[in-house]
Amino acid sequence: MNPVFQAIHRKHLKGLDTLRAIAAIIVVWGHIELFKKERGIQNLIDNGFYLPSGHLSVILFFVISGFLITYLLTLEKKRTGTIKLKNFYLRRILRIWPLYYIVLIISFLLFKAVYSSETIFLSFTIFPNVAHALDAGWPTSPQIWSIGVEEQFYILWPLIFMILPSKRIPGFLILFFIIYTMLPTGLLFLNNQYFGNETLSHFVHRFFYGSKFNALSMGALFGFLFAEKKKYLSLFKNDLVGYVAIILVIFLWTSGFEIKYYNDELFSILFSISILKIVSDPKIHLDNIVFRFIGKISYGIYMYHWIVLLLAFQFISPWGNAWLFNIYLYGFVFGMTFLISWVSNYSIERYFLKMKEKFR
Repeated sequence: MNPVFQAIHRKHLKGLDTLRAIAAIIVVWGHIELFKKERGIQNLIDNGFYLPSGHLSVILFFVISGFLITYLLTLEKKRTGTIKLKNFYLRRILRIWPLYYIVLIISFLLFKAVYSSETIFLSFTIFPNVAHALDAGWPTSPQIWSIGVEEQFYILWPLIFMILPSKRIPGFLILFFIIYTMLPTGLLFLNNQYFGNETLSHFVHRFFYGSKFNALSMGALFGFLFAEKKKYLSLFKNDLVGYVAIILVIFLWTSGFEIKYYNDELFSILFSISILKIVSDPKIHLDNIVFRFIGKISYGIYMYHWIVLLLAFQFISPWGNAWLFNIYLYGFVFGMTFLISWVSNYSIERYFLKMKEKFR
């Protein structure tokens, strides 16, 4: 491995595995209750119990990805003066694609469903978010839409990052965040004023609700500033701002707070400030052996859990004692998802991760 990348590779940012673990657990929890609701089984959603939003878990994943990727790109550019794009793309392919396509194939073979040509083409070309926006998502693993968002970001952002002078990067990211945030509002306004096309309106709502490139860009902004050790970053690193952001995130996420417009963008900013505080403040200790483990297999958890849910609800039926049923259901879904993700991580994924190290 290149000595430059050995130094980068060893630079572990504390707390990120724990944040991934929390996000993954919330996604699985929410989908268990959603499956129960859709099948007419007594569930927490119908009982008025608020579940922390799984959608915001995905926003957190996006912010973490933008933060970490840009942090590493910045270190590489500072050390070498450039970005080795071929190596970057190969590392991303080896990390993301094997598991992505394994889940597509397994879910296709295990379950009967209708797959349109549109669904197959867009999903296999890493545009599942576009398929999702067209109501043609992968029916037996619909959560894959978010992987497409990240992959599309990974394709374009390193190119832009390499071309832009470093002093222009913060301004570009802020401008992009603002323009992309306002873009769906503008498109919907123009459509309502001049076209009145309901199909277009539906697509805009679905696409921009999921494809949060602005969340990735906000994470990227803070990752860049952190790597560059900008002086004005102390504004966000100080205890007042940092801890207030963390407390706000916890309170708002767990209380069901939501604003009608730009809710995801608000959380993107709060997540970014919180991540910066967590990774930079030695007083904050989130990591422990359990969350580190779950965080490291969180990609597998996110990808496999829908398959496990489909199997669980095929073979597990509710019985008289609701408590025992839920204990068994939750134990099976979380246990099997964690087990499969761990086996996958330490076998299939590890094989490709070792290949990935050749391109540091």
